[in-house]
Amino acid sequence: MATGKRSGRILRGVMHLALVCTAASLEAQPAASARWTVSAPDAALAWFTVLADWRVEGDGAFSFISPVAGERAPSPRDEALVGRLRSDRSRSVLHFVPLYYPSSSRGGLARALRAAVEGAAPPEPRASFLLSALQRSMPPTARRDYLAALATALERAAPVSPSAEQLAGWQRRLDSLYLPALSPYLTRERLDAGRLIVAPALGAEGRLFAATPDRSDNLVAVGTFAGDSDPDAPMFAFVREICFPAVSRAASAAHIDASSAGAARRSSVAAVRCGASLLQACLPSRVAAYQAFWIRQAVQNGLLPRPAAASADAPTPRSDFDRAF
Repeated sequence: MATGKRSGRILRGVMHLALVCTAASLEAQPAASARWTVSAPDAALAWFTVLADWRVEGDGAFSFISPVAGERAPSPRDEALVGRLRSDRSRSVLHFVPLYYPSSSRGGLARALRAAVEGAAPPEPRASFLLSALQRSMPPTARRDYLAALATALERAAPVSPSAEQLAGWQRRLDSLYLPALSPYLTRERLDAGRLIVAPALGAEGRLFAATPDRSDNLVAVGTFAGDSDPDAPMFAFVREICFPAVSRAASAAHIDASSAGAARRSSVAAVRCGASLLQACLPSRVAAYQAFWIRQAVQNGLLPRPAAASADAPTPRSDFDRAF
């Protein structure tokens, strides 16, 4: 849970950023509707499944991974190797591998990982960004220790994929409700278009790749939250992810060092609060459901205690949300 003066500065900044959407909505020329496509590419599903099977976590208030249910063989792993990887700080880049090479097949992604181990040329030009990120973020010893084993596990992974009906349903909700309301904000943030990847192996911490010169070259990856009671759960995760550029600006304005201890956790919590403010400004009919979803995630991730039996003086959902975020 974020506490203290620095967290307060981030949150105060975030609360004002919701006005961006309101101001954009009042412009004489309304923003063109944003265009985002819901997808579940095999390479991304398999990669995130490997990270979940290996229990590779990241830095943030919520879990980066979610155990994948179903009758499936777990990804092959060497327990000693996995143990070292879990404590290696350079592992953070691994959580973004499919977003750095989104056009790749599973085989292409494995070839790129092996090329990074060997310091070889990219197997194809589109893999250049991923190889550069891996070589920049992981020292040679870490690449040699982990990437070949991860490539093998990737090839053998047995991911669970959302059904075609689920993907179509989320696309309808995105197109009919969320994108029309959020388009002014998305346009201001240069998130005009992109792909929303839904992967069962992802936890409440999603992934965002944005800020390229191409306003349509954006990627968000979120979980499917199969056990959650609200079918809009991936939409609520999406709303939080698109808040991270605003949260980063607020943290910078508050002179928060992004590399400081606890910075990722504070930003993670602030992004949830930003999402609530954004929906309050743009789509107030979904604010209560959004808050209820993130309260459930806060309980599951230890930010809030598990609720006791209902009583007359039990906390209200709004007070729970304020307490956690």
